[in-house]
Amino acid sequence: MTLSVGPARGYVPTPPWLACFNSSEANLVSLESSLSPASNAFVQAGMPVTFSGSSGAPVAFAVASSPALLSSPDIDSGAGMLQPGTSSYTFISTKATVTPGILIYWDASFSNATLTACEGVTPTTYTTSVRTFTVVSPPAAEAEAAVKKKQEEEAAANKKREEGAAAPTGSVLFVWSLGPGIKVQSGGATGFKVTCKGTATCSGKLTLTVKIPFKKGKKTKTTTVGTAPISAPPGKTVIVKLQLNAGGRALLSANHGRLSASLTVLKSSPPPSQTHTDSVHLVQQKAHSKTNR
Repeated sequence: MTLSVGPARGYVPTPPWLACFNSSEANLVSLESSLSPASNAFVQAGMPVTFSGSSGAPVAFAVASSPALLSSPDIDSGAGMLQPGTSSYTFISTKATVTPGILIYWDASFSNATLTACEGVTPTTYTTSVRTFTVVSPPAAEAEAAVKKKQEEEAAANKKREEGAAAPTGSVLFVWSLGPGIKVQSGGATGFKVTCKGTATCSGKLTLTVKIPFKKGKKTKTTTVGTAPISAPPGKTVIVKLQLNAGGRALLSANHGRLSASLTVLKSSPPPSQTHTDSVHLVQQKAHSKTNR
């Protein structure tokens, strides 16, 4: 005798849509019961407010100035962030508490698309009932502290701007000697007029360089033929003396008393540092001979 095993008499499998509906309703009940802040709460103006709720599906929050605007929130909205190790989603808003004395409306919603029981079923969005809270002014002491803090921040910002405006400034301006070139005395000494423009002493360095060819080929190398420190008071013009080194004197002599060079000006103080290079032409000054009368 063979017995067949089948569904018990009267058993009807639960349709997928019904299983999805039951799971979605249960999730909505769980979300409704865990929402925060509580309805009709009071929230201090200027303080961030945290919206939260537990759900088996991602939650989105909407904040508006009226129930009719919750579908297109005019204050704030966003997706909740799932807290690690929990089923709680949170959303923090700073826009909801900007204006004291007003009533704020908010709700939370989720799509059942991610619920296990709803696989293969057309997704539906579930929304909680509308909740409210009132934005209230901070206590007098806290308000005074906030005003004082703002005043201190503004004073600090003004002081910083004033210090920036009063910071010492300075720039170096070179005035070349009159004539076709920079005259070099027989001993290799020469000079440059330097004008310091600004409110602080200009400090830096002059560097005179010459490009000379290698023994073979067309390549050249740069060699320093003299340096001199700069120190000029603000608004003054000074003569900066520069002495050619032995190599510089030899090059000037080898070129029949005429030498093309580059003068690099480094202004190191006051900041910011600045560098400028100009081409100059050195001319050996002829010695004057004495005649007996």
